[in-house]
Amino acid sequence: MDDTDIEVDARVTEDRTVIDVTGTRNVAVVVRSADGERIYLPPEGFDDPVSGSPYTSPYQGAGAGGEESPYGGGSGSTRGVIETADGFRVTHPEPVTEFDMFRGDD
Repeated sequence: MDDTDIEVDARVTEDRTVIDVTGTRNVAVVVRSADGERIYLPPEGFDDPVSGSPYTSPYQGAGAGGEESPYGGGSGSTRGVIETADGFRVTHPEPVTEFDMFRGDD
């Protein structure tokens, strides 16, 4: 995958939506659902180089459903956004009817 490839995986259930973004750190995700519109941005400092092991797990620091986990230290999460090894995960608390991605300038 080069730096122009972005992969998005969206899963919508009756009680939430999970959107995984990989391949870039420079996008905003806008979701629309019954309660209106919400914008999700990647965590601050996301462009900083990853220190430590090259074997960082995308699951480190996050438990089931995107909640904080007592395992693996801090996840660098913000409300509804969790860092993964090669992107980030958005967890929206209801099913979305539409979402858009906006890529920033590199």
